[in-house]
Amino acid sequence: MSRTLLTIWLKELKDAIRDRRSLMAAMSYAFFGPMLMAVAFFAVVKEATSESDLKVQLEGQEYAPELVEFLQHKGILAATEEDLDTGIKLIIPADYQERLAAAKAVSITVRADYSERKNSSNRQRVERALTEYNQVVASARLMMRGISPEVMYAVVAERQDTATKESRAALIMGTVMVFVLMSVFFAGMNVAIDTSAGERERNSLEFLLAQPVRLIDLVTGKALAASTFAMLGGALTLIMIPAVFLFVPLEKLGIDISFGFGKQVMLALVLIPLAILASALQLFVSFMAKSFKEAQTYITFVMFAPMTIVFVLEFTRFSHAALDYLPVTSQHQVLLGSINGEPVSVLAMAIGALGTLAVAALILLAVQWKLRSEKAVFGL
Repeated sequence: MSRTLLTIWLKELKDAIRDRRSLMAAMSYAFFGPMLMAVAFFAVVKEATSESDLKVQLEGQEYAPELVEFLQHKGILAATEEDLDTGIKLIIPADYQERLAAAKAVSITVRADYSERKNSSNRQRVERALTEYNQVVASARLMMRGISPEVMYAVVAERQDTATKESRAALIMGTVMVFVLMSVFFAGMNVAIDTSAGERERNSLEFLLAQPVRLIDLVTGKALAASTFAMLGGALTLIMIPAVFLFVPLEKLGIDISFGFGKQVMLALVLIPLAILASALQLFVSFMAKSFKEAQTYITFVMFAPMTIVFVLEFTRFSHAALDYLPVTSQHQVLLGSINGEPVSVLAMAIGALGTLAVAALILLAVQWKLRSEKAVFGL
């Protein structure tokens, strides 16, 4: 690294640190992203581990006291129409006992608004309880006739869960890892805009270009300053994840999240090429814009392009060998592999890092070429 490049880097970094807005933007996303995810997962764990009583309206419950008692054991209680908040109503026919004694099927109506998504889990819970009661009655009928209830089960699936704590953690932590990548793209965004479109509006960009400094050193120094803030956001997010999730009772789901210091350092190193790529792309878009506000608008849309790719890969679970070597996706694969406890290929990680740096270098060359035009310098 040349002395000129180091001087520009430190100069831009000092200016960015003085700007409290840029510093708070880099830190706020790193803090609030994991905290919001922790609150969401806390609600998921609470809903999955504690099943509250469900109140439904029971019409004709005097005809089936055994069924009502069975539903009570399942946490499904009878409620009046005034206390009803689920909109679910069970209608038991008056000939329930007669049809049951004659070994005939009894039709119990579950009346609810099936287009309402809010109570879909409650409706499924009621229908599941009725199905279980049906199996109890059917087994009793067979036993009364001297037939083993096992004749109804030709094939029984027995689940043997071989998942490890790391693989269970990967199911939910994959989304958290997406926030780590997003923090890299958003933490240095304000710095990248301020050192490009911001300096142009303050009329200081022309003065910098008039100095006896190589244009590539100037562009690279600005990119390194923005990428430093991007790395700050990524590193803070990696630190905050295990700290925040200590308060989420994930052990109730058999999930263990452990981030050792060595793993955090390794993941931070993986994010360095991605931070440089993000800053280079943000500088290019900022110099393409004609004003500071226009640059903010363009960058917001451009930043969602790589994030959309990551979200699609995460939620579709698409896998391909090429993803281990491409920019952005290679870093995403390393983050997921580290959470899942899978061995990380050093060759794939190195190729992905070099490919990401190569794309960043091409973008910086494009920025250098762009600054040779007066339109980019004066925002024409």
